[in-house]
Amino acid sequence: MRRNRDENSNPWMAYTDLGVALVSLFILAFVAMATLKEQKAEDLTRTEEEVLSCQEEMRKIAAERNALLSKSLQTSIEAGLIALEDGKIQIQASFLFPINGANLTKEGEGVIRGISKGLLEALDSTDVIMVSGFTDDTPVKSKTYTNWNLSTERAVNVVKMLVKMGFPPDRLFAAGFGEHRPKYPNDSEEHRRLNRRVEIGVTPLQSNNGEKETAKVEVTR
Repeated sequence: MRRNRDENSNPWMAYTDLGVALVSLFILAFVAMATLKEQKAEDLTRTEEEVLSCQEEMRKIAAERNALLSKSLQTSIEAGLIALEDGKIQIQASFLFPINGANLTKEGEGVIRGISKGLLEALDSTDVIMVSGFTDDTPVKSKTYTNWNLSTERAVNVVKMLVKMGFPPDRLFAAGFGEHRPKYPNDSEEHRRLNRRVEIGVTPLQSNNGEKETAKVEVTR
């Protein structure tokens, strides 16, 4: 009796059941992959929207700060001591440092003193100020003292003056770039004059949403 049942059984049934199981497994895997891909696409779209929203917010903050700077520095602008262009203050050399010198002149101290109140008014509770020094490509006649030294010392002295005017020291930092970040080609005396500068950047602290836009205040020598 057992022999007859074995002889009458279909040997392909086992293969059929295995095939159905494999097809089902493949379908489940395909659906899972499609779902995961769709979820990733949704996450990517949401991330792009968040980035665009953050960029728009940064532009709004920068525009508001620039407008506040323009209003706060109106007296210095009208007096011809500074020029405000696209959120940047430009100051001539004679108002800040002597030629090849790093110490602020009395006139330079007066200029920084004059703009400090406006800068303080534009400073948000989460902002920091970066003071950067730059020179032209004219070599300094010293083997140990370079344009890097000159640009850094100028930036540091401006920071010290801002501290005297009430800026929190823990929200100020200085950097010197020497002749390596020129605004214009060093191909004329006028361009070299414009390249000798100090930049004061009002920068929101970096948050989890990424870097925010920087509104720069520029001082040229």
